[in-house]
Amino acid sequence: QFQTNSFEQLCINYANERLQQQFNWDIFKAEQAEYEAEGIEWQAIEFVDNQECLDLIDKKSSMGLLHLLDEECKIQRGTDEKFAQKARQTHAEHKDFDAPKGDQLTFAVKHYAGCVAYLCSGFREKNKDTLHQDLAAVMQQSQAEVVLALFPSEAPERESKRAGKPKAKGSDTMTVGSQFMTQLSSLMRTINATDVHYVRCIKPNTLNKPAIFDMAHSAHQLRCAGVLEAVRISRMAYPNRMPHASFVSRYALLAPSEWQAA
Repeated sequence: QFQTNSFEQLCINYANERLQQQFNWDIFKAEQAEYEAEGIEWQAIEFVDNQECLDLIDKKSSMGLLHLLDEECKIQRGTDEKFAQKARQTHAEHKDFDAPKGDQLTFAVKHYAGCVAYLCSGFREKNKDTLHQDLAAVMQQSQAEVVLALFPSEAPERESKRAGKPKAKGSDTMTVGSQFMTQLSSLMRTINATDVHYVRCIKPNTLNKPAIFDMAHSAHQLRCAGVLEAVRISRMAYPNRMPHASFVSRYALLAPSEWQAA
């Protein structure tokens, strides 16, 4: 967490929140579903589900924070102050939202890893991230495929002009927040289509020096990442598993002679 958290940190923490949900599903929910499917008796374990926090950020029907910001960016006289005020009014009753009374430009989100306060100054400008049309047109003339892929919006616009069709309102003003949500959704679809294995990187100390291991700092990172919760759940269930062939090879001698003969 930075001393001052702005729009960039909100996007980063939103991505971490979505990835944490995927981790929760793979480790916790899938674990329970597998035991239930195999008819294994075990006691259901409660764990933290961060879906409500994600809804606070990206749910369109309830005007999540990113959608609320997009709406404010469309208003010609919109301001960061008005966005902060609307966020406070819209989500005042949400359990994962907090609004400090001392600073009207600040709100806080209770993420899975902890509560983070955001300063709204500059949110609108960073979300719009406007690029002059002439610059976009120049980049569209590039011979590099990578550059052309980064600036595809001009092509549909030229086609619509050729066909004499009016350009849709707001079609060339997709915000950073909207792009981020779209790209994150694409990433999650890719992850869901793969056989996932997780690697958690832990920073052993805050001094950036070798041979120093801060146990409290490392334990805090493991707790925030949900690793300790995953270990607790595994210990309460059946953490050790063997392929059937390996099990038979190792423990066949313990079986009755009739079974071994068969």
